[in-house]
Amino acid sequence: MELTEIRNEIDKIDDELKVLYFRRMNLSKEVAKYKAATENGRIASVYKPDRERQIIERLTADIEGEDEVLKEDYIMFIKRVLQNSRNYQEILLTGDELL
Repeated sequence: MELTEIRNEIDKIDDELKVLYFRRMNLSKEVAKYKAATENGRIASVYKPDRERQIIERLTADIEGEDEVLKEDYIMFIKRVLQNSRNYQEILLTGDELL
Protein backbone atom coordinates (compact mmCIF):
# COMPACT_ATOMS: atom_id res chain seq x y z
CA MET A 1 0.00 0.00 0.00
CA GLU A 2 1.31 3.44 -0.91
CA LEU A 3 1.57 6.22 1.67
CA THR A 4 -1.21 8.18 -0.06
CA GLU A 5 -3.54 5.18 0.16
CA ILE A 6 -2.70 4.63 3.81
CA ARG A 7 -3.41 8.28 4.58
CA ASN A 8 -6.69 8.12 2.66
CA GLU A 9 -7.75 5.14 4.77
CA ILE A 10 -6.77 6.99 7.95
CA ASP A 11 -8.82 9.99 6.78
CA LYS A 12 -11.85 7.75 6.25
CA ILE A 13 -11.48 6.28 9.73
CA ASP A 14 -11.13 9.79 11.21
CA ASP A 15 -14.35 10.81 9.44
CA GLU A 16 -16.13 7.77 10.88
CA LEU A 17 -14.78 8.49 14.37
CA LYS A 18 -16.12 12.03 14.16
CA VAL A 19 -19.60 10.83 13.25
CA LEU A 20 -19.55 8.22 16.01
CA TYR A 21 -18.25 10.70 18.58
CA PHE A 22 -21.04 13.20 17.92
CA ARG A 23 -23.60 10.40 17.87
CA ARG A 24 -22.34 9.26 21.28
CA MET A 25 -22.41 12.78 22.70
CA ASN A 26 -25.98 13.25 21.46
CA LEU A 27 -26.92 10.07 23.31
CA SER A 28 -25.14 11.45 26.38
CA LYS A 29 -27.41 14.47 26.08
CA GLU A 30 -30.41 12.12 26.07
CA VAL A 31 -29.06 10.46 29.23
CA ALA A 32 -28.77 13.89 30.88
CA LYS A 33 -32.35 14.72 29.86
CA TYR A 34 -33.54 11.42 31.30
CA LYS A 35 -31.68 12.03 34.56
CA ALA A 36 -33.05 15.56 34.81
CA ALA A 37 -36.62 14.34 34.24
CA THR A 38 -36.50 11.36 36.58
CA GLU A 39 -34.30 12.49 39.44
CA ASN A 40 -35.82 15.95 40.00
CA GLY A 41 -32.50 17.73 40.17
CA ARG A 42 -31.15 15.41 42.88
CA ILE A 43 -28.41 13.95 40.73
CA ALA A 44 -25.55 13.49 43.15
CA SER A 45 -23.03 12.62 40.47
CA VAL A 46 -22.93 11.93 36.77
CA TYR A 47 -19.93 9.69 37.41
CA LYS A 48 -20.96 6.05 37.77
CA PRO A 49 -17.72 4.10 38.38
CA ASP A 50 -19.41 0.69 38.19
CA ARG A 51 -20.94 1.52 34.82
CA GLU A 52 -17.64 2.82 33.47
CA ARG A 53 -15.78 -0.24 34.73
CA GLN A 54 -18.33 -2.46 32.93
CA ILE A 55 -17.86 -0.51 29.71
CA ILE A 56 -14.07 -0.78 29.86
CA GLU A 57 -14.21 -4.49 30.72
CA ARG A 58 -16.64 -5.18 27.87
CA LEU A 59 -14.58 -3.27 25.33
CA THR A 60 -11.26 -4.81 26.34
CA ALA A 61 -12.31 -8.40 27.09
CA ASP A 62 -11.26 -9.62 23.64
CA ILE A 63 -7.93 -7.79 23.51
CA GLU A 64 -5.77 -10.68 24.61
CA GLY A 65 -2.41 -11.14 22.97
CA GLU A 66 -2.45 -7.67 21.45
CA ASP A 67 0.35 -5.17 21.87
CA GLU A 68 0.18 -4.09 25.53
CA VAL A 69 1.06 -0.51 24.63
CA LEU A 70 -1.86 -0.34 22.21
CA LYS A 71 -4.17 -1.96 24.74
CA GLU A 72 -3.26 0.63 27.38
CA ASP A 73 -3.64 3.42 24.83
CA TYR A 74 -7.08 2.09 23.91
CA ILE A 75 -8.11 2.01 27.56
CA MET A 76 -6.99 5.64 27.92
CA PHE A 77 -8.96 6.50 24.77
CA ILE A 78 -12.10 4.92 26.22
CA LYS A 79 -11.58 6.71 29.54
CA ARG A 80 -11.21 10.02 27.73
CA VAL A 81 -14.44 9.52 25.79
CA LEU A 82 -16.23 8.61 29.02
CA GLN A 83 -14.80 11.72 30.70
CA ASN A 84 -15.97 13.89 27.81
CA SER A 85 -19.42 12.36 28.11
CA ARG A 86 -19.53 13.06 31.87
CA ASN A 87 -18.35 16.63 31.36
CA TYR A 88 -21.00 17.22 28.71
CA GLN A 89 -23.76 15.81 30.93
CA GLU A 90 -22.62 17.96 33.85
CA ILE A 91 -22.68 21.09 31.68
CA LEU A 92 -26.15 20.22 30.45
CA LEU A 93 -27.47 19.43 33.92
CA THR A 94 -26.11 22.59 35.52
CA GLY A 95 -26.87 25.04 32.71
CA ASP A 96 -29.75 26.18 30.54
CA GLU A 97 -28.74 24.20 27.44
CA LEU A 98 -30.70 21.07 28.38
CA LEU A 99 -34.09 22.74 28.14
